[in-house]
Amino acid sequence: MIGVLDYSLCDQTVTVYRKQGDQILRQVADGCYYTWQEKQEGDERGTRRETVCQLILPGDGVQIHIGDRIYDGIGPEIGIEDWGAFLPVRFPGLAEINYVTPCYWEGAVCHIEAGRK
Repeated sequence: MIGVLDYSLCDQTVTVYRKQGDQILRQVADGCYYTWQEKQEGDERGTRRETVCQLILPGDGVQIHIGDRIYDGIGPEIGIEDWGAFLPVRFPGLAEINYVTPCYWEGAVCHIEAGRK
């Protein structure tokens, strides 16, 4: 039998941004694990840069949705009024989520894995 899950690496803070209607919602989440890396890919059409990331959140924490943007640490409260300009290419540590996977333990969500591959 497996013992209690170990979340000792989940000691980081992230800021979650979500575009909802005309508003940009901002929520700070503690007790997370977040890693990110800028990745460049090139072809005959040019070079594309994006941020790949992995995020692990407690199951009872902040809700994450595909399309949310995650900032490493406590992110800005102002200067993000233009969602189209608030892009990972302009803000190091910012990534846009493209998958969300709930993980279960004994029938209940124990944590959420999300990120961009």
